[in-house]
Amino acid sequence: MLKTWFLAGRPWSLTAAAIPVTLGSAIAWNQGYFHPGLFLLSLIGGAAIQLGTNYTNTYGDYISGVDTIESNQTSPQLVQGILQPAHMLRVGLGAFAFASAIGLYLVYLRGWPLLLIGVLGILGGYGYTLGIAYKYRGLGTPLVFFLMGPMMAWAAYFVQTGFSSWVPVLASVPIGFLISGLLHANDFRDIPHDREAGIITLGTILGFDRSLPFYYFLNLGAYLSLVLLVITGVLPLVGLIPLLLVPRFWQLMKDARAGWLGDKEKLIWLEKNHARLHFQFGILFIGSLLIHLIY
Repeated sequence: MLKTWFLAGRPWSLTAAAIPVTLGSAIAWNQGYFHPGLFLLSLIGGAAIQLGTNYTNTYGDYISGVDTIESNQTSPQLVQGILQPAHMLRVGLGAFAFASAIGLYLVYLRGWPLLLIGVLGILGGYGYTLGIAYKYRGLGTPLVFFLMGPMMAWAAYFVQTGFSSWVPVLASVPIGFLISGLLHANDFRDIPHDREAGIITLGTILGFDRSLPFYYFLNLGAYLSLVLLVITGVLPLVGLIPLLLVPRFWQLMKDARAGWLGDKEKLIWLEKNHARLHFQFGILFIGSLLIHLIY
């Protein structure tokens, strides 16, 4: 049963929280501030918010009728009757409560700005498919840009330093583009299912034809913003190391176009392949900052 709950939390998605938290901490380290214990707490708190979001998202999609056995391949525990919806909701809320406990301790150490960020983060996770359910209003992709990019990176930086800066906000823009691209890959793939379920996502708003160029835009935005950040001096020259992934980026663009032309297999795997790109980009990005720190 423990393994079932572990898989229901979509552990492979935890990199979405780990990357911006580690990025913000690495930027602080470059400025001479790094506390390993606080970094670990930030990482655990961010992962708990991500898990809470995953569990409540699965619950929200299930009770709204969006998820079916055919449409949900990544977290089918509710549609297959393996887990109970009420239990899924309680576990999700428990993850948010655990994140809140960590957050309150960090607020005690660093001050009220973290309280605001923490509340927004938890409300953003819960409200994805529950409450205001902004995913079903076509706002998932733009809001997650901030929630899982600049906001988390800034919070991690503030935990390390105790003061604010625009550097982690600007430096995390490429990560924001990529995490939005990940969500849009999901919406792009699920357009037929979402229309059948009667919900609105950015994918159903744009339609199948316009979703492809928007996916291109999000991916290009990640790389172009990285180059601009180096040109303007926000990031060091070594920050261009993630450009080594341009061949993988190009392959994703080709896969998305193939899916758009009718290759359903390419479209099904687009989200997973994009998640891999997000993780690899983040690792190289953070690694470049650590290289700069050493040299």
